Amino acid sequence: MTFYSPINTTAAATADHDAYMAAYAKAAARAPYSYFDQHIIRTDDGCYWVADEGDYESLMADLVDRIVHTVTAGRSDEE
Repeated sequence: MTFYSPINTTAAATADHDAYMAAYAKAAARAPYSYFDQHIIRTDDGCYWVADEGDYESLMADLVDRIVHTVTAGRSDEE
């Protein structure tokens, strides 16, 4: 069975998508050079920002609930 989802093409949806893609680009650029995962977090006002997992000992529960995507770190200290 196939389910179709309506595509929202309003200006607000386009702006939200552009903001997400900008945050993703930043996370993807930082991840290969980091030992920590890069988390894209959405705020209440619809903005996105990138948190380096190393910036926070353990991410607060509020931040964890707002993660919309994680880009895996490119470096490992296990090698």
